[in-house]
Amino acid sequence: MTGERRGGWSQLTLRHLVDEPSLQLTVVEPGDLSKVVRAAHSVEVVDTANRPRPGAIMLTTGLRFASAPDDPEPQERLIADLVAADAAALLFGTGVHFERVPHGLRAAARERNFPVLGVDASETSFDLVADFISSGALSAETYLLKRTVWLQNDLLHALAASDPVSALVVRLGTLCKGTAVLYEGDGRIVASTGHGPLRLVWEEISARQGESQRFTVGQWTVATRPFLLRGVRFQLAVASRNSALLDDISPELLETAERVLAAAGASRSLVISQERAEAARIVSALRGGLTASQVRQTWDRLRAFGFRVGDDLRVVSASPIGDRSRNLVEALLEQADVDGVPLILDAVRQDESGELTAVLADRGAADAWLDELARTHLVGVSGPFSDLTVAGRYVQEASTAWHLAGRRHGRGSDRTIVRLDEVDFAAWLLTRRDDAQVADRLERHFGALLTSPDLVETVVLYLACDQDVKRTAELLFIHPNTVRYRLRNVEQLVGGRISSAKVVANLYLAFQDDILARAETGGRRNRFEVPGERP
Repeated sequence: MTGERRGGWSQLTLRHLVDEPSLQLTVVEPGDLSKVVRAAHSVEVVDTANRPRPGAIMLTTGLRFASAPDDPEPQERLIADLVAADAAALLFGTGVHFERVPHGLRAAARERNFPVLGVDASETSFDLVADFISSGALSAETYLLKRTVWLQNDLLHALAASDPVSALVVRLGTLCKGTAVLYEGDGRIVASTGHGPLRLVWEEISARQGESQRFTVGQWTVATRPFLLRGVRFQLAVASRNSALLDDISPELLETAERVLAAAGASRSLVISQERAEAARIVSALRGGLTASQVRQTWDRLRAFGFRVGDDLRVVSASPIGDRSRNLVEALLEQADVDGVPLILDAVRQDESGELTAVLADRGAADAWLDELARTHLVGVSGPFSDLTVAGRYVQEASTAWHLAGRRHGRGSDRTIVRLDEVDFAAWLLTRRDDAQVADRLERHFGALLTSPDLVETVVLYLACDQDVKRTAELLFIHPNTVRYRLRNVEQLVGGRISSAKVVANLYLAFQDDILARAETGGRRNRFEVPGERP
């Protein structure tokens, strides 16, 4: 290959062939791998008429030995003929007549220090090897373009894997005959393959400045490439003990890998977008009500999200507390996936207003996931159900529980989640009220009391403390007699004794949200609002 340079080579040697990732050649007997390769000679029989010229590689699948595979004599004669012809090497294609290179052939080559290479003929055709060798006349640019296309095609196969990132890293490690690793910006390993010094590589990366880097760690040569993917910084690194190979292919390899990772990210984003849209459609269908004929098809659609036919389901309504970021929902969805909680979410409503409606399977870590959601959201949860034809009723239950959670939280309760099937009868009964009518009735029956905030606070705390005068006084920082005096004023305003079951029932129902809020906070003072009005 005089006067030509091929990927940085002035002459093509056996070592270059072995290091070329597209050929996938292996060394069976090394001999002298620095021999220059000048041609490819694909024949099955060597004789005077078709003897390979000096510097050529003979390509064979062992047809001439197939009739007597254990006879060493013809195998020894072939090696002797190749040595006499000053051939560069023998390339033996397995998977056709032989599953491995015959023992006699290897022994003869080892004795004469003659190189024997191997290749899986079902994976790499002899034509590909011959074309590669004979393409020495091509310009370096043309060669590099062909190899880049091959690298891209090989790495793009990773996109078809269930975990494309890990699959890509494994292919990178194979191509560079070493190790490959993908780091996040803080050094966390996302995926890796091989047995290279991954911790030392990261220490070198983090200690250096600049873009792509090349350095050595012990016997390893390392090439790196930083890049951003959806706003997150990553570092991709490949390492090999063969520095010449890494020098030759690492720029193309890392650039192509970055593009494949970007494509994988875009592909994953598309899949996620489609999944979210389908989840929203299912939630919308459940909200609107299903007919019996739609039940089976809907269960089939739910199975794609990990649900099982007949699962007990719960509907969840939630909204962010204050101005907390709605992006927290993304993390919660990922957590549901990690915990194995089947979940579908009406993502459209969440994107528009921060409110969301979800349906989850009532099993596994569902309770833990709901508690996590309640750290950042007001949450209402329906009772369990498995009959999809009545799902609309439970959507309304979740909404009612969410309103109840909002009312109580607005009155100072620490609790941000209400499970409607766990509330007491009085609370359940009050959820069915018309708030406008309740406000009107509250004013009519307790208008005089509502004009005295001290009396309202006293009676609310008194009922929250299970009618314990002493405890009420302690929490109000007043004397017990003052509590009794205020309660007598309350009796006058409501027209009945505070010990009467009827009076207690009416007061409890009128001020239940405030009473429960004070009970849940241990009676601590909270931001008091006029009972009956939603914050």
